[in-house]
Amino acid sequence: MQPNFQATASETDPNLAEALQTAIESQESTWGGFDWQIDNIIFNKSNDQVLIWLAPIDPNTGEVLGSEPRQAFASLSSRYANWLVLLDDDPAFTKTLSESNITLPATVEVAPIPSAKAVRDDGVYGGYYLPWEVNLTKRLTWSVGHTSCNPTYYCEHAFDFADGTMFPLMASRPGTVYHWKDTCANYDPYCTNSITLEDRSTTPWTYQIYLHLAQNSVPAELKQVGVLVAQGQFIGNVDDTGYSTGHHVHLMVVSADTLYKSTSGYYFGCALDITFRDVFINWDEATQGGRPRLAYEAETYGGEGQTYYTSGNQRDDQPYEYILFPVFR
Repeated sequence: MQPNFQATASETDPNLAEALQTAIESQESTWGGFDWQIDNIIFNKSNDQVLIWLAPIDPNTGEVLGSEPRQAFASLSSRYANWLVLLDDDPAFTKTLSESNITLPATVEVAPIPSAKAVRDDGVYGGYYLPWEVNLTKRLTWSVGHTSCNPTYYCEHAFDFADGTMFPLMASRPGTVYHWKDTCANYDPYCTNSITLEDRSTTPWTYQIYLHLAQNSVPAELKQVGVLVAQGQFIGNVDDTGYSTGHHVHLMVVSADTLYKSTSGYYFGCALDITFRDVFINWDEATQGGRPRLAYEAETYGGEGQTYYTSGNQRDDQPYEYILFPVFR
């Protein structure tokens, strides 16, 4: 399906809108699952460079979907008086943006270059459940096609889930509270609420990161480092805080080797390959779990795709294997 760009009232330069439309409609792979509209525009001081956040739209319903935005960078050519557009999957995008005069908001995170020790872990981690209440169905809006991270591969195994509401989140696996933040106002694009759970039952230790939470939604009893959290326990509500186009949760699991605290105050890292016991496509026999993936992503990256997923996540208060060591930050 060919993608389509829908110019909105927030876009005042018809030449920029036309350049965006041409760039997006020339793509058929990772842009082909949705239509697109402008979510946010960030100009440099001279107004000749711009970073554009693009929100996905369901082409069948017209619904703006919650996920991280795709990005486009545009520069105004003084010689030809037109806009030159690079989309975020262009090999030159990251370098061009880093050399631009645009001041990036703190929620647009550029990860530190991994050290020799902090390399990608190509193992598979299992035992997770979809992060919402059992028997309820939510929509996957982004998975293996993620380009919202810098470097891009940091989000290759991250997942965005949404249903258009501020739905309650349940812990995908047991763990302990490592960090939380829920002081950002709802819908604030420049401030990100989150909760991070440490899991010492894995080797190496891993960290479940849940981004874009609602203001004041983390339960009071979880606002203490080291508090035990059961699989299926309520940990907060979904919202649209930070680098986001609508209500959704961004879930990723990272190891200690790449974990770092962003300038916006949330934790981040290189997403590990995880499987969910209540997902039955892209099955991994060793971990007895599957991987969510959209149909258009499957066409590009392989495997099977589907849009909607039903949770089997019920609260489990079985004892958690917790090894007591000092926590360093």
